[in-house]
Amino acid sequence: MLMADFVEALTKSLGGLSKGYFEINTVSIDNWVFKLFYKVTTTILVFSSILVTSRQFFGEPIQCDAGASSGSVEKSTLQTYCWMYAKFHIPAKYQGPCSTSDEDLSEDIETNVYNSYYQWVPLYLVFLAALFYLPRIIWLVMEGGLMKFFAKGTTTRIIEDQDEKREKLVEFFRRNIQNKYNIYLVGFICCEFLNIIIVLLQFPMTNKFLRQRYSTYGFDVWQYYQLPVDEQKLDTVKNPMCQAFPRVASCKYFRYGTAGGQEDINALCILALNIINDKVFLILWWWFNFIAIVGISRLIYRALQMSIPALRYKLFDIRLNRYFKQSNKIAKIEEYISNAKLGDWFVLYQLSKNLNRPFFIDFLTDLSVKPQEEDPEDRDDCGIHWQMKALLKPSNTNYQDKIPFIDDSQPDGINSSRT
Repeated sequence: MLMADFVEALTKSLGGLSKGYFEINTVSIDNWVFKLFYKVTTTILVFSSILVTSRQFFGEPIQCDAGASSGSVEKSTLQTYCWMYAKFHIPAKYQGPCSTSDEDLSEDIETNVYNSYYQWVPLYLVFLAALFYLPRIIWLVMEGGLMKFFAKGTTTRIIEDQDEKREKLVEFFRRNIQNKYNIYLVGFICCEFLNIIIVLLQFPMTNKFLRQRYSTYGFDVWQYYQLPVDEQKLDTVKNPMCQAFPRVASCKYFRYGTAGGQEDINALCILALNIINDKVFLILWWWFNFIAIVGISRLIYRALQMSIPALRYKLFDIRLNRYFKQSNKIAKIEEYISNAKLGDWFVLYQLSKNLNRPFFIDFLTDLSVKPQEEDPEDRDDCGIHWQMKALLKPSNTNYQDKIPFIDDSQPDGINSSRT
């Protein structure tokens, strides 16, 4: 009975985690480029980590042949030793495929290059996955559940007490958000910038991890496979995948003989795990370059958004074009969006992705048309006091006290500490 309860609790926990991770039936607090970093990249890295540890698909990570000495040494002991301490290179006269011979080692690379770092590949991939998810965690803390609060009861096709909810949300927006949430946009841009830093930082990190064989790895592999098959087989042409992840390596196993003297056994080892390692890091190399380009382009696009009011309005027009055409207050809406503070615009644009669209149009129209009562607290938008207050507001404001129609039984999307 206890085991059944445990399995049921574990299933619910995993279901909740997967639902939150894949954002099933949840509000959107970022954009598709942001998701490429924390969702798609993290999924690829975790899946790759699981893949390189799946022995049932690729067999043992290493198999060694000690030749004439095979009968005098325990095979499992030899393979364990070689897995931890075998060198990459083998004698230059070796004619077998996909190896790194002595003559291939350049002066700028360590003479003794060991394969023991292969043991760290799964952990390194998990480390990268956690690193790429870090900006998401930071943004969740900064966002504080603001979008979830606005979306409560306003995302379905039929909204109960629509007029009352709209009026209260308009009042809440004007009193607590308008002219006070530039820091909300700044926080998100910082997280976008952090994504770029992480993806660029992982290149030298991975290059160091793979013993200086990763910086141009993907491009070198692409050039190699552009060559005709006959040229690929030439001794002077090296496969970059075999250089970075050789599948054949030498191993010198030292032990003490029966007479008490030290003897060594030379073994030739097949690194079966590198059959998948070389392809995993090849895919990652191209993927990281892709998201780096997309992320930098997004930052340039973000700079244009912030500097061109007409573009900010155009984004709303693209998303809500059908409703804008039906509105007789479009001039007021355009004027309001074009003159809104950057933080106000960003919050509204995020709301447009989550709220029921007809409801959002009515909400935006009320904001644009109805006059606002002047609040002395709304006059200061750039002081340090307001920046700190705005930063803390999403996670420290009890929105339920301010808007009565919100049900106290709603899920914990907003920190309900009293202000």
